[in-house]
Formats: sequence, structure tokens, C-alpha cells
Amino acid sequence: MSIDDVRAALLSTLNWDHHYQVHITGGEPFLNYPILLESTKIAVELGIPVYIETNAGWALDDATVNEKLSELRSAGLQTVLVSVSPFHAEKIPPERTLRLIRIASQIFGLGRVIIYQQQWLDKIMQFGIEKTNPLGNYVSAFGTKDTGKLFWQGYGLISGGRAGYELGHLIPKKHPAAFENDRCSYELLHAHHSHFDLYGKFIPGFCGGISLGSWRDIPNLEDEVNGGTMPPLIKILVKKGPFGLYELAAREYGYQSLPEGYAGKCHFCVDLRRHLLKKGGFDELSPIQFYEEL
Repeated sequence: MSIDDVRAALLSTLNWDHHYQVHITGGEPFLNYPILLESTKIAVELGIPVYIETNAGWALDDATVNEKLSELRSAGLQTVLVSVSPFHAEKIPPERTLRLIRIASQIFGLGRVIIYQQQWLDKIMQFGIEKTNPLGNYVSAFGTKDTGKLFWQGYGLISGGRAGYELGHLIPKKHPAAFENDRCSYELLHAHHSHFDLYGKFIPGFCGGISLGSWRDIPNLEDEVNGGTMPPLIKILVKKGPFGLYELAAREYGYQSLPEGYAGKCHFCVDLRRHLLKKGGFDELSPIQFYEEL
């Protein structure tokens, strides 16, 4: 986002009449540190509670971490969330994560450093901290079945995005009929966590690739949702869930289900949406970059 877009996004949240906080994330927000610092200052200026979410990939040495966190603390930042994840450790040596946790705790205080998910620290560190940890290490150590439980139940993977395709082999898959009674009204309309992306799209919950509309006009967006004038695919997902999309996609757009089945309802949904996107005409399937990068 440009800094003007960041300011517009933060200002738009002031339309909400309930308590909330904003997390600044990405991708990795420290990859554009000047924007991150300025975004923090704007949030503080507007009186919006804000924290930063980071994967620690940038924490190469103590001096760099001290300098940036101290500057952010002086700018008014109150809290830092450090992501502890086997999927980050696949690309980021865990020593960087440990360094960030240590120095952040010194600068902000223990109560102002959120370690998400802390229970994974010991699991990740058993493979060493100086090098990255390929996911295959877990399969070698625990076997396929137990690794599947670790990732899918223990970590709480969501099967949308790449996870269903890349890690779905670690759990039993299901066929379309298994999702016939699964609705998406909570995820789309009532989730207490949502995202504003750099294209102006309002993404509900963790539903990557689905937009309810523009975050630039929150009052109008809320009126549309409350009035039931949702985009057609959103309406289907709210009322019938992914199985409703399946009926539409199979009946009118030639969709054929994956022979091996799906890792979960979100995997089922994203595969259906990939197919429907190719047919065109669904503005709610955005940003298109989500699908291009799958």
C-alpha cells in the first residue's frame, strides 16, 4: 500500500461503532519499513489500537532489531506479534525468531509481545535453529499421519489457498457430499477478523480470494450486507456453503470434482472458485492475483 492508502484504510475503520484493533501485516511488513513506521504513527495519531505482525525474517542481527523496534516503540507502538510457525521456519532460520522475541520482550515488556503460536517453539527448535527446517523433517521424525495431525489440528491450518493442494495428502480427504450441510455465513458475515488489501478489497475472515466489496466505503458496504444485496456467489456461500457453489459450477459451468477429494470445505470452495473465475463475470472473486499465484 502507499502511505495515502494506509491512511485511507485506517480512517475508514473509524466508521465502526464497536471496539476494534488493527494489525499491520502483509506479507511481511518489515520489508517496507518506512511505510510500516509511518503507518504506526498514523494509527497512533488517530487513536486506533494497533499491533504489528511479523515473521522475523528481517531479524538478521541484534543491532537492526534494536534500532527498528526502539523507533517503533517511540512512535507509539504498544504490541508486537511474532509468528512462530513451521511454515515460516521452512524459509526463515528459527534463530531470527528467537532473537526477535528476546529483544522485543526487552523493549516492549513480556506482556506486550504476542508469540503466535508459542507451543510450536519447542517443536521447531528440535531440528536446530541456525538453518531452515524443511517440512519433510516432520514427516521423517513423526510419520505422515502424526505430521498431518500436527499441522492440521495442532497448528489449525485453513485449507483455502495453497494448503489444501500442497498439504492435503497429510489428512483424509472428503468428497462433495460430505460438505452438503456446511454453510459459510459466520466466515463471511460475522467473523470478528477481516482484512483490507492493497487493491481496496474487503476480505472477510480468512477467505482469501473473496471480496465483499471495497473497504474505502465501509458504511455503504455494511448497508449492502445488512440489506441482503450481496454479490451472487457470496449469497450462495452464505445460504448453501461450498456445496451450493458446486451445484452451480457443475450444472452451468462444467465443473468436475477432484477425484481424490478435498482437504476441507475451504479447499473445496477455493477449487470451485478457481474454476468459476476462468468463466468470468464474478467481481467478488478478487483480487485476481490470489488465484494467479495459487
